[in-house]
Amino acid sequence: MQRDGNPAGLIGRAALVLAIVTVAAMAAGCQEQQLQERNAALQKQLEQALVQNADLQAENDGLKGQNQALTDELGRVKSTTPEAAGTAAAGKPKPDFGEGVDVQVVGDTMTVTLPDKILFDSGKADLKAASKHVLDKVIAVLNRDYATSKIRVEGHTDNEPIRKTKKLWTDNWDLSCNRAMAVVRHVVSKGVDPKRVYAAGYSHYKPVASNATAAGKARNRRVVMVVSPR
Repeated sequence: MQRDGNPAGLIGRAALVLAIVTVAAMAAGCQEQQLQERNAALQKQLEQALVQNADLQAENDGLKGQNQALTDELGRVKSTTPEAAGTAAAGKPKPDFGEGVDVQVVGDTMTVTLPDKILFDSGKADLKAASKHVLDKVIAVLNRDYATSKIRVEGHTDNEPIRKTKKLWTDNWDLSCNRAMAVVRHVVSKGVDPKRVYAAGYSHYKPVASNATAAGKARNRRVVMVVSPR
């Protein structure tokens, strides 16, 4: 076997190999650094985009809120203008059913609130004779101006448990339903189509005033007739 006895040749080859390895390592190092720098730049861009997106979302939410507020305000303005009030009054005039009876007319809907003292004795569900005259006035308007409307008759009580007439009623649900039905039967007996009328008893769960005072309880004991197209 022939051996290369030239030390200089061996050293030269070794140096060449070392140079190649060094260059490769440097190239790899440069490439890695470039990739790291590029990744850092992309990360920074992503963070900036996320911040901008959050700002835009907040601005969008603010604009939505302003738009809703303006829409609500426009609706209130329209509903309170003299022109709107005049139109509603011209289409559906607000009738007067006597002292103590509250009437609200909005567009095609009329709401008539009758205190229980006008219609019934305490704890009872039989209509007073005088109350029928009031109801007959209401019925005349129903037949004249609301001939095709639905009529929901609601019975409402205060939150006092049934005491004096507890043999008649299980609870305020029972009393409120029977009072509503008494009004429904009278309305139908006067010629209103029974297909247009229905009763609902709410007991004391839809108060319009505080039950902590006698005056509040009196306001809550009522029958409400809601007359609307549907």
